[in-house]
Parts: sequence; structure tokens; C-alpha cells
Amino acid sequence: MEAYIIGIGNELLRGSIVNTNAVFIAQDLVKLGIRVKGMLNVGDDINSIVSSLRFVTDVADLILITGGLGPTHDDLTREAVSLFTGLPLVFSEEALENIKYYFSLRKRPFGPGTPKEAFIPKGSEVLKNNVGVAPGFWVRHNNKDIVVLPGVPREARDIWENIVKKRLENLYSKDNPIFTLRVFGLGESTVESKILDIIKEDPSNIDILIGEPLEIKLFIRGENAQKLFERIKERLEEYIFTTDDESLVEVVVKKLKERKITVATAESCTGGLLAEKITDIPGSSEIFKGGFIPYTRWAKKILGVPSYIFDAGEVSLEMAENLARIARDKFSSDIGIGITGNAGPSAGDNTKPVGYVCIGLVKDNEVICKDFQLEGDRARVRSLAVQWALDMLRRSI
Repeated sequence: MEAYIIGIGNELLRGSIVNTNAVFIAQDLVKLGIRVKGMLNVGDDINSIVSSLRFVTDVADLILITGGLGPTHDDLTREAVSLFTGLPLVFSEEALENIKYYFSLRKRPFGPGTPKEAFIPKGSEVLKNNVGVAPGFWVRHNNKDIVVLPGVPREARDIWENIVKKRLENLYSKDNPIFTLRVFGLGESTVESKILDIIKEDPSNIDILIGEPLEIKLFIRGENAQKLFERIKERLEEYIFTTDDESLVEVVVKKLKERKITVATAESCTGGLLAEKITDIPGSSEIFKGGFIPYTRWAKKILGVPSYIFDAGEVSLEMAENLARIARDKFSSDIGIGITGNAGPSAGDNTKPVGYVCIGLVKDNEVICKDFQLEGDRARVRSLAVQWALDMLRRSI
């Protein structure tokens, strides 16, 4: 099964908005084992929409369209699908009831006449819209499935989650098992080089995608998916943090909760970003004791960093370890993490240039300190520092 996603709207071509519908739809299709052949953004022009349908139906079995279902003259998706399939637009009582339902819930008057949204190509199935006016529709034509959803993201997601995705799961997921691996600490090309011989055996069924900084996702599908998955897993085992679809921070918080281990932080250059990322996860209050942001030299002294530690500089492995100890001890946590570094844009010096970061982790009598030379602008350096701190935490538990 192969799919194509089409976004309709002049605003997409102008760059006024990003087609977020295509993102969540594609992510779910991949999880279902349905290959996404491509994505198109098309303007509000009936000939362009028909041309795009001619193109994508030659290469895909499932066509997912979002947008162009509104009541105005430039909403032309239903007309284009009608023209392409040769199925005339017909009035749908079910579609009209969906529209009336929306107005009744909001206690708004329903205007005279039959709205444009009540017409769909003959033989189409109405897809109920619970949060907006225009229903979607699903039509099968020449052994192809054409699914049309509203362009408003919350409306598209409502129909997708409640109807379309569930049906696709029933139709395809059992026949298209897909395995997931998520890796941290290796670049995309390095991951590929480690498993290149395996990829060459079945290149069309192994995808390597970039996620968050230094997070790589691998999707394995096909008849030999299980065997390929096991071989790749063995090859990358040290770097794999999940075989699910969880992020690194979700995995870390989950493991901390399972083991009833608490953590506290003292962050200088990251300014509390590690604490923020951990506490973004629901239930993290069970494991996160608290955090300090000793951003300046004065703040570090107030926190209790001894004077001799500054001899090695504010950015040093000694400082990172000391911050970790202070965080652990003051919050009475099981683990303390300290981060200090030069995130830029000031140049620093030859030994501690922009991107030089030190991370310390203290747990019981175990001390782990690492320094990193990270690349990128200020925001990326800080983000990467947080990711490396999470990976050190993952490995320690």
C-alpha cells in the first residue's frame, strides 16, 4: 500500500501557513506500514487539482486530500474530485445533517438555502466532522481510495483520528507489520554506514529519518521485517534508546519512574532547559525533585561552589561535577546532573570555544563527567547539551 498526500490552498503556496495536516497524517501512515510516496501542495485552481490527481493516482493506491471544502467560490476540491472521477456532485442529506449538527451545538442560526458543503461526489461516503462545518468524504475510484478532509487542522485531525486512521488500521496494519528503532548519539550517515550491508538487502523497506537533535528514527517493514529488525537492533544496540515511538526524554522519565529514582539539576549554560524538558512529561513530579540555574559566577558561589573549583574555570569537568553534587545533596535526590558550557555567541578561547560543554552526573558513589564540542548556533548547542545529559542519565539507570 502506497499513499500520496495533497494539500489544497493558495495560502500553502504563499508560505502563509505550513501544511501541518500532511505531517501528522504521514507520521501515522508510516506507523501503519503504509509508504508515503510523496506530498503536494496545490493552489485553489480546479485544473491544478485535477492534474495533481491524475499524477498521484498513477503512483499511489491511497490519496489523502486536505483543504478546499469550505463554502466560498475558491473552495474547489469537491468539484475537482467530481471532474476527475466523472462522478457528479449530488446532495447528501447526511452531509447536511452534519452541518446542521455543528450549528445546533453552537446555538447559531442555520441560514436559508442548501450549503455548498452538503454536496459530494455520487457514491462517496460522508465522513462526519465533529468540530467544524464541512464533512469530509471517501470515494473509491478505479481501485484507488480518495479520502478528502477539511483543511482546518483540528477538523482534519478529528476526522482522521475518529474514522480514517481506524479504518486503515483495520485494513492494513495487520498485513503490514512495522518495526521501529530510535537511536541517539550517532549522525544519520554514521547509522547508515553501520547497517549499510543490511539496507542493501532490502532498501525499499528500511527508512532512516532525523528526529530531534541527534535522534535518528528507523522504520523497518516488509516480509522480512522481523529478521531485519533483529539484525539492525544487534548492530546498533548500544545507541538504541527505544523500540517504540517514544522520545528520549519520555524514555528517561519512564525508566526513572519504574525504578523509583529521583533526579535534580543545576544548569548553567542551558538555563533550565533540561528541567523544562523533563517536567514537560506528565507524571514527572514523581521523579524530578527540582533544579537550580546558577547562570553567573556569583550565582554559583551563592549556591555553594567552593572557590578552588573556579581555578579550572566556570566551564570545566570539575564545575559540572560540583554542580551535580550540589543539586543531588540540596534536593536529597538519587541523581544530580550539572551542566556548564559556552553556548555562544562570544568566541571563548582556544581551549573552551563556542559549543564546549561539560556535563556531570553524580549517583551514589558513581561519578560520570563528559565534555563535548557541540556544533551550531546558541539554541542548537543548548538543545544538544540537554539531549546528551538525558542520554547520560538513560545509560546510568
